[in-house]
Amino acid sequence: MQLSPRRTAVGGPLQLAGRGDALRGATSAVEGSGGAVIVGPEGIGKTALVNHVARAAGSGFHVVHVYGSAVSARTDYGPLNWLLSELPEMALGNPVQVLRGVKAHLAQLAAGRRTLLVVDNIHELDPLSQTVTVQLARQSAVALLATTPDILRCGEEMVRLWSDGVIRRIDLGPLGTCEAQALMEGVAGGRMSALAVRTVWAQTRGNPLFTSLLCRDQIAAGRIQDRGGTWALTGPMTYTGEISDWMETWYRQLPEQERRIVELASLCPGLPIDTLLAAADPDSLDSLEERGVLKVGHGDGAVSLREPLYARLVAGLIPVGRSYDLWQDIMDTGPDLSVFSDAPAKAYAEWSAVSGNAIPAELAQRACAAANRTGEPEAALKISAAVQAPQPALMLERARALAASDRRREAERDLLAVLDCQDRDTLVPALLELVRIARTLPQPAIAPRAALRQATEAAASLPEPERSYAQHSIVIAEAALAVQDAELEAVPEGLEALCTDRNATESARLTGRALRCQALALAGRTDDARDEASALWTDLQAADVPEVVGGEVLTGILCAYVQAGELLLALEVLNGSARLRYLDAHLGSWTELPAGAVHALSGRPDAALEYLLPALRQLEVRDPRDLLPLAYAATAYCYAAKQEWDKMGEYLAAAPKFKCRPAVHVASATKYFQAAAVLDRKSDPGSAAVLTEQGIQAQAKGCYPEAMVCFATAAVYGDGRAALLLESAAATGEGINAAMWRSLGTGLRQGSGRMLHDVAERLLHLGHFGLGHKTALAAHEAAAAGKDRDLARRARTVANECYRFLSEANSIERRLAALSEFERDLSIRAAGGESSARLGNALHLSPRTVDWHLGRIFQKLHVSGRAELRRLIGDQTGSRTADSEGDRK
Repeated sequence: MQLSPRRTAVGGPLQLAGRGDALRGATSAVEGSGGAVIVGPEGIGKTALVNHVARAAGSGFHVVHVYGSAVSARTDYGPLNWLLSELPEMALGNPVQVLRGVKAHLAQLAAGRRTLLVVDNIHELDPLSQTVTVQLARQSAVALLATTPDILRCGEEMVRLWSDGVIRRIDLGPLGTCEAQALMEGVAGGRMSALAVRTVWAQTRGNPLFTSLLCRDQIAAGRIQDRGGTWALTGPMTYTGEISDWMETWYRQLPEQERRIVELASLCPGLPIDTLLAAADPDSLDSLEERGVLKVGHGDGAVSLREPLYARLVAGLIPVGRSYDLWQDIMDTGPDLSVFSDAPAKAYAEWSAVSGNAIPAELAQRACAAANRTGEPEAALKISAAVQAPQPALMLERARALAASDRRREAERDLLAVLDCQDRDTLVPALLELVRIARTLPQPAIAPRAALRQATEAAASLPEPERSYAQHSIVIAEAALAVQDAELEAVPEGLEALCTDRNATESARLTGRALRCQALALAGRTDDARDEASALWTDLQAADVPEVVGGEVLTGILCAYVQAGELLLALEVLNGSARLRYLDAHLGSWTELPAGAVHALSGRPDAALEYLLPALRQLEVRDPRDLLPLAYAATAYCYAAKQEWDKMGEYLAAAPKFKCRPAVHVASATKYFQAAAVLDRKSDPGSAAVLTEQGIQAQAKGCYPEAMVCFATAAVYGDGRAALLLESAAATGEGINAAMWRSLGTGLRQGSGRMLHDVAERLLHLGHFGLGHKTALAAHEAAAAGKDRDLARRARTVANECYRFLSEANSIERRLAALSEFERDLSIRAAGGESSARLGNALHLSPRTVDWHLGRIFQKLHVSGRAELRRLIGDQTGSRTADSEGDRK
């Protein structure tokens, strides 16, 4: 049962984060065969890996290092000169004699040990050095450990050494976000926020060298700062510092014509090849492509640097005057800007804006739209500001960028200006943007429902296919408004049809399905909500939609699972979504705040705080979605669950108010966490009644999930009125989980141990461990009162299972470790099947005394008896039992 997105625990040097398989493979190849060649791009960590393996070889090997370089390759045996200088004078023109001499010399130095020959950049050995190296490996005179960015760039002999199976090939790929986080946290010396990690990772593509350099540069520039134990992103990325110095060395060494092409491709990534060739040398472009510096897209002919980070770094090295001259050179070729795809159009518009040049209105509008789709509102604002007389379409994109930047009043102002233009093409989208903004503002210029009506009227006058597209957008906006307000009667009739309409865009269908999932959950149709969310999650992973759309659909799936009561499925989405590109442009606290909130709801405060605290520190810097109050409330609740009352009070008191009107699910979760924290502190009827009242209000407005969790929590804390209300309110829902909530109310009201046991098992299965634990204890109490020993034992087993999930400290491993040696040995032997009589004979105790000790041990371990103990530690009993038998013999 996987409960959370796990971070990789990394040992060894920081640059080897996440390289466990490669390390084991290289070590195995060195110890058991001819060695290995490590293949991967520059900065990926090849040298760090081979050096680590060489150090780990210890006394078993004599290690010899050879370094290939472009300079040493100009001389025969250049990289081996230091080794040859130690030999008696010989005719270097005879390779066989050289090989013989090197082989004998290495054997003498090794003094009976094996020789490990470590060759960095083996592709840059001169032919004679490479021949000697290959033959040493073929004749098993050495174990070879080499690095290269591309094995095909090595000589033919080296390639055959690999293809013949003499040495193993190990490819190093980029770091994932978990490994990058471990590396960055090692650099910073503390926890990194998810936003800081993903922002750096998105630029470096997981290259370890670039990741560590860029991370250090951000810390040095104050763009990543330590805020209360979490290193948070506090400003836009800077591309000056160590990594820029590293890039400048390479950049300055390029020939002039090649440098010019690299500059153009950096200032405008994706520049069409025809446009570039009109302003640059074709032979130089071919050379750069052959060396892997440039890549040219198939079909569209878009030219860009193979490493996107290179483009940003080179662009930062180009003086403003030089940038302007290059821009002018492109303009002198008379480029057809209409053929630029979205990415180069955005880059070209940004380049023009930075150079202080005018931007054509049509290009600016397209560029801003592209920036908004990829979640880059700052780029859209920069481009739009460079246009003297913006048209309605550009004004609309600027308003969208302002809204995404949490500048809602300015966005509203711009949207009203768009409406004043009475432009047919922008009227409906401007009104729909007003709907989204007006819903969050206390006194909007136009009420959301009024804006929707105006949009519907405007759409009716549009020709096809514009009318259908506008109507789809109106259905989505109307459904979003209904879901955010939990007004199910306002969900449009056309939503279900839109979800399956093949004439609608993929973005519209997926967004509609996400809203429908949430509407089903709000209505209490728990099975339908779960099944539709699962199908949508599967489809989203194969979809090709803009980043912002993908992020919103992800949020919808997550909310639907949580509202349907499926907490473990919500965590599975968080685990799986870490590999999706949508997160780069989505929530600033993703995945921390969602993961923290779900773990808090499940009753796992330690796991929740691991995510909530970094999310909170990051949101304190930038909170465009107004989620900070929720983060504070969930954190306070977790400290209450840990009985750290001072911290609970501190976070409750410091929690800010919402700046704007939040969506119902955000507001209800915030309110719930605040009330539940106080209830944990006081555990009195008055505190439980607060949650009961919240449930009554939720039921009145039709928010089924909020009502269930409020009534259920208050009821398990002993509020009989809440149990009665839970029973009746749950009956309005449909599905297994709705039935579970109803059974919980009935079981508590009737004191039915059997019913409460079944509910506790279901809560455990769903991931409601805190609620399941309390329910199982109530079931045990009811069973004990009814003298049903079997039911009491089964209820205690469920309570124990829930208990172990509440905290890592509750795991059977941690509880066993806390026992004395005598208790630990006794528990393992009892789990292995030894009877109390046999244990008593072995320990010189009476069976009754053994049972007394076991009873105390079972309490400490939170197990119900021998059977449960055997199931939990069965893996450990076999060897210990065998040892015991051996001792007795």
